[in-house]
Amino acid sequence: QNPAGLRLDVEADGDRITARHTVTRAHQSYDGTVHGGIITALLDEVMGWAVFIKGDWGVTARMSVTFRAPVPLGEELVATGWIERDRGRGLETKGELVRAADGTVLAEADALFLRMPEGQRAALERRYGAEPAVLAAVRAAIDEEERQRA
Repeated sequence: QNPAGLRLDVEADGDRITARHTVTRAHQSYDGTVHGGIITALLDEVMGWAVFIKGDWGVTARMSVTFRAPVPLGEELVATGWIERDRGRGLETKGELVRAADGTVLAEADALFLRMPEGQRAALERRYGAEPAVLAAVRAAIDEEERQRA
């Protein structure tokens, strides 16, 4: 709902979350390239959604991004995130940003998300609802994809 946000539409494919996005000049760094903070935000979002679709509310505790190539403005990008390992309170995640046209890997990330303490989670659920409509839609899509595969 943030008017200045990236306004990503996420899609779930099993345990992977994908978002397609074309970055505009509003998020430019050097001429014609995307700012590294925006690249990081894209990766953080898809990794965070990978946590969220599992029914957890989490926060990013640590994140590392490797920039493989300059990310051009105006080209469709695909950001993908997934949980690599569940360590109890912490969830290790991975993310990747590729150019949609040719699959070139432009950036990669790994992060540690911490599950929110119950009190904090309860407060967020009171504010946003126990299962916001977007989460319900993502879960329904995952369920439908799994039914079609069966």
